[in-house]
Amino acid sequence: MKRIVNNTNLRDQTYDIIKNMIILRDIEPGKKINEEQIAKEIRVSRTPIREALCRLENEGIVKIIPRRGAFVADLTETNVCEILLIREVLEGLVARLASENMDEKTLDKLRKALEKVSTIPEKDRELINYTRSEVEFHSLLLGASNNRMLKNMMEIVNAHLQIIRLRTVVLPERAQKTVKEHHQILKAIEKRDADAAEELMRKHVRSVREVALKNIEAIV
Repeated sequence: MKRIVNNTNLRDQTYDIIKNMIILRDIEPGKKINEEQIAKEIRVSRTPIREALCRLENEGIVKIIPRRGAFVADLTETNVCEILLIREVLEGLVARLASENMDEKTLDKLRKALEKVSTIPEKDRELINYTRSEVEFHSLLLGASNNRMLKNMMEIVNAHLQIIRLRTVVLPERAQKTVKEHHQILKAIEKRDADAAEELMRKHVRSVREVALKNIEAIV
């Protein structure tokens, strides 16, 4: 388990560590989170642990039950379907607005982010870095959309999406397909083709949803 490096951004570091434990299933869905053990292992007090758990509860990733403790929320087929349905609509709009507002500096960052995500993960330890690169690609698009309300809505979706991303990327050929689809989206944005960018993004998310639901047992 990763330990706290320093006391700067202690809350965020603690939050990231616990969230990654949940994403990697070091703590399985439905299982109780041992606050005392985590505090000892990463060498922090219980206060930042509890703050992180409250934050994760607000995101729907953790469930806190009075007098019983904090538990990892179960991921269900309904949850997966709902999240990806909402994501399709919102990400499509993100791609459309980004293609209309994109500047060359951000476009260059998108290309570099896509270069990172082109390295397909082969081992479990590489999955977090891969998903971070994918998140960076989508985050750059979201920033370029210049729509504050859309950003707020995507924050809610992304809180859940991170866990699903790590489950779907290990499915057969999903990572390779994602890289190909991202390249197609980037090409549409480079041409400033808002219609194509939106449709390609929606097609990408639909593809993820179809694969996820077909392999739902491996995800939940």
